[in-house]
Amino acid sequence: MPTQTFIADSAADALAQIRAQLGPDAVVLNVRQVAGPGITRLWQKPRIEVVAHVPDPTPTPAPTAAAADGVAELRRELVELRTRMELERRRAAAPAPAPAPTPALPVSEPVAEEPAPSRFAVPRRTGRSASASGWRVGEILERSGLNPQFAERIEDELIARHGQTPPGSLAGELAAAQAVFAGLWRPAPVPADGAARPHVLLGAPGVGKTTLLCKWLAQAVLLEGRRAHVWRLDSNVANTAEALSVYGEILGQTVARFWRGVGEAEGADLSFVDLPGLNLRDESAVKAVQALLAEMPGAQLHLVVNAAYEVPLLLAQLRALAVFGPADVCVTHLDEEPRWGKLWNLTLGTNLPLRFLSAGQNIPGDLVSASAEKIFSRQFSGF
Repeated sequence: MPTQTFIADSAADALAQIRAQLGPDAVVLNVRQVAGPGITRLWQKPRIEVVAHVPDPTPTPAPTAAAADGVAELRRELVELRTRMELERRRAAAPAPAPAPTPALPVSEPVAEEPAPSRFAVPRRTGRSASASGWRVGEILERSGLNPQFAERIEDELIARHGQTPPGSLAGELAAAQAVFAGLWRPAPVPADGAARPHVLLGAPGVGKTTLLCKWLAQAVLLEGRRAHVWRLDSNVANTAEALSVYGEILGQTVARFWRGVGEAEGADLSFVDLPGLNLRDESAVKAVQALLAEMPGAQLHLVVNAAYEVPLLLAQLRALAVFGPADVCVTHLDEEPRWGKLWNLTLGTNLPLRFLSAGQNIPGDLVSASAEKIFSRQFSGF
């Protein structure tokens, strides 16, 4: 069905119009703020423009009563999501193989007590020729997105463990490399529960930070049955992510526009803070975020980066974001980047653990907890 545009004064007004004209199966495609015509924009409050449509009918079961509350589209996607999460839980519950009694690479040693720049060090080349060993895996690692210096370091460790002569098959080399990577993996700490420890997502404009928050929120509410509170705050610029307020309305969760302290989230067991995309070169923007975080002493920081960016830019963004304190990393846009091996550059080149891997714009969509096994499944899928 063709798309239809609605102009409304609020998210609730937009949802009422959509349900009245398109019914409960309508899907929101886009939300943006629009100013009033002419000089009226000087005194009129901005309105929101919502684009929605009803998807073409598919041979699905007849809609249930739950479809009437506007979350039917979300619930259909959750069927596949629940299955995927159940598989992940079973995999996590399976006994892990005992690690090989071999020394860890130097790059895996914790360096939290060192100054920030050393947390983002890239090893220098040793000058060893790629033809000096019979191992072929180094080239494959580079093709999968791993920085050449890190690929060389992995190959050096393989030679230290197994000698100059590699296993008789490429599959054997890849298995040996995976064992090395597994020893370098740093899992993200278990997040603290409670509304008093809000999850704050920080990232440059366009990295998909708000979309990731919406996915996380949808999973927490619809899959885990949790009650959440969200703050959509301004910094030195306005936070125009009106879509977040719309999704909060659909899910029945509060999305506040002003910070009045964690006491405002009483009754919730999970809370989030969404901030505008941060221009890391703008000193006033950085100071504005620091001032906000100073009012949230228990905040849990999650740095968001776009996987489609090249590695030097990814590391530069994380280096700049590290000034805000201890954090972990969430990676988005993985549907646009086939070289999942580049994610190891974030693990080996920083002291930051990975928390979430996200792909696509659909909500709830693809959002999974980061793990070495999840990266391996895509990194070596073509070999």
